[in-house]
Amino acid sequence: MKRMIVSSFIVLLFASHLAAQRNLRRVPAGTSSTSAFGTSYLDSTDPLSLFYTRPEANRIPTPPSANPIPVTQLRIPSKALKEFERARKAFQSGEIRISAEHLQKAVQIYPDFIEAHNALGLRFVQIGEYQKAVTEHKIALSLDPRNAQTHQDLSLALLLLNRNQEAEAEARQALDLDPQPPASRYFLARALLAQGHLTPEAIELLHQSEHAFPNANLVLAQIHFTAGRTEQVIAALHRYLQAPPDPDNKQKAECWVAQLSQQPNPTGCPAESTRPSFR
Repeated sequence: MKRMIVSSFIVLLFASHLAAQRNLRRVPAGTSSTSAFGTSYLDSTDPLSLFYTRPEANRIPTPPSANPIPVTQLRIPSKALKEFERARKAFQSGEIRISAEHLQKAVQIYPDFIEAHNALGLRFVQIGEYQKAVTEHKIALSLDPRNAQTHQDLSLALLLLNRNQEAEAEARQALDLDPQPPASRYFLARALLAQGHLTPEAIELLHQSEHAFPNANLVLAQIHFTAGRTEQVIAALHRYLQAPPDPDNKQKAECWVAQLSQQPNPTGCPAESTRPSFR
């Protein structure tokens, strides 16, 4: 999969400092159902906005009594902690590459710094260096193989590399360890669809994650359209529009609803009825 310029994936209102990184693929009308729901429809802004601002990616966790972090994480040198804090501040200022540089220094000082490896993997995803993200998350998993969040993050990086079978395996591992996060469900659905597995499981996973990932409804709309289920297409588009939609997709969704409902086209809609290509 060619490099996408990624914007945000953690709060569904995307951070302004990530918005400049959008460059998502378009899929022309008439694309087969197998390819139409693959990674070409993956809106990285949607999943990534959930990751980049999640607190655990930007802080040093305190060890909870019921689930202590590894002993090695209690021995983090102060220099590594300072680099981690500098990375956090740079991230909050929108300086993603500088944040990554500080995290690289942190793991050079202390190679067993799990949180820094994980955060660095997320930074690499943000700047489009997906293979480096895979490497960092795999290092983190070598230190803590039962970290559901790391398996989830690795699934995303693999999905962006079009390594869909591996992405599926990591998403399933994440759900085995923690069945709750909607991101793991969304990534698993996207990995299945990218392999052409338009299964009831994939559709159910999209429904289960649509509250956190509005673009799940765009994918569902495409699936229903291919199957000729117009009412379900309209319903999925309405659900998408009820969430804070991506500005680039909002008008397309509104136009498509109007066309399918045989209503007058809103201003700016194409005259002909076509299936739009969402970003």
